[in-house]
Amino acid sequence: MMDARLKTFLTLCELKSYTKTAQQLFITQPAVTQHIQYLEKQYGARLFCYNGKQLTLTPKGELLHWYVLTQAANERKICSLLREPDPQTHRINFGVTLSIGEFVMPQILAQYLAKYPSHQISMATANTQTLLHSLKEGESDFAILEGRFNKSKYGHTLLSRESFEAVCSPDFPLPPRISSLDELTDYPVFVREQGSGTRDILENVLHGYNLSLRDFQRVYEIGNFQTIKHLVVQGCGITFVYHPVVKQELERKSLRKIEIEGLALEREFNFVYLKESIFKQEHLAFHQFCAETYTTQTDFSEKTD
Repeated sequence: MMDARLKTFLTLCELKSYTKTAQQLFITQPAVTQHIQYLEKQYGARLFCYNGKQLTLTPKGELLHWYVLTQAANERKICSLLREPDPQTHRINFGVTLSIGEFVMPQILAQYLAKYPSHQISMATANTQTLLHSLKEGESDFAILEGRFNKSKYGHTLLSRESFEAVCSPDFPLPPRISSLDELTDYPVFVREQGSGTRDILENVLHGYNLSLRDFQRVYEIGNFQTIKHLVVQGCGITFVYHPVVKQELERKSLRKIEIEGLALEREFNFVYLKESIFKQEHLAFHQFCAETYTTQTDFSEKTD
């Protein structure tokens, strides 16, 4: 069971207020101060400082924060295992971003459950920031992400590298090849919501060319890839997606890739977990199955195209 002073530390990290921390934990504010002072003496380091009126973690406080988050996640996982009616039950609880959940995981999970039919699977789909929050809170064991994240704070291993492409309908009034990315700003663009990995990658790419979504003729924000693809197929605009998302449409020629001179974008799909998790090897075993299965699928698809 986690020490009460570490629970106070985690709550203060979240709320950034001694008063609110005391209220949430039903203890006095001096007790919160005593807990933090004890930890600072125990570890020989200052954990918090004020930046103006804002309470912030020091670098060593940040380090402790991540270790304690992992400890809390381990404790939740152990409690969950102990409460299982059958101690032999193998349960996997994880999250994926929308692109990966819709277009990568279905075939992987089908093969996994065919091999391990007794395993219990719980897969949540959300944007990158939501998944990282769930991971930090111990609500999921790991996440498979397409977006950027702070690699220094998380354990991670590569699942695959995927082409990031601009697409439109075959009859859309764009030449087969354009000379620069900014030529696309004359057209409407469909994007995912704020916080999604796909949008984050797109905004990062645009920034590298001194562009932003504000430069496009019109921007439509849609939280569902099927809807985005349907609208693009109908000639309502363009979009930017990972290749697996539009693979079938490109093969059927209901969409076409917009070739941009000198621009070949490739981004990572990563398997992400909390550092120092005692369940790390279990998580990585699932990653290995995913990686091997996905590589086999990709190789087979390329050979039959």
